[in-house]
Amino acid sequence: MPSRAAVADRAALALAGTALLAGAAGATRWGGDRILRTGLRYLEQAGHGPVALAGLLGTALWCCLLATRLPRPAPRRLRLPAPGCSLDSRAVRRAVRARCSAVPGVVRARCRLTRRGRRLDLSLTLTLDRGTNPAAVLTDVSTTVLPPFTTLLTPGRLSTRIHLTVPRHRRRRPA
Repeated sequence: MPSRAAVADRAALALAGTALLAGAAGATRWGGDRILRTGLRYLEQAGHGPVALAGLLGTALWCCLLATRLPRPAPRRLRLPAPGCSLDSRAVRRAVRARCSAVPGVVRARCRLTRRGRRLDLSLTLTLDRGTNPAAVLTDVSTTVLPPFTTLLTPGRLSTRIHLTVPRHRRRRPA
């Protein structure tokens, strides 16, 4: 099922495409030069008001569309399946960072928890030590670190994205 943002994007593209297609069909059907000259004459007489209004409406629509695309931070209190129980989202992030830092070969772990509707997105950025096998770290994180958090947050859906980085090698400068 496509997300709400993808549906909004497709609807905006469909409306813009339909408007352009209707305008092009009207221009070719009823004499393009005559309609173009009439339209330009109308704009000269009307001034810059309609153009400015159309620009403002387009900008407002674009801002609304952009606002639906931005992820919101996770709520401060995450509800648990047991009635009346909740969990601090900062504690979840700290626990994930601590467990990921304990994985052999991980030098630094960063964690971000955002929300889109009922879905929670967990983004991990793990900085690995040189010579560490990334496949082993990825397997270790996905089999030992993440399953407890997935079961803990079961009422909602947790999707995880893991980004692995290695610190760059810096050349020494001659003294």
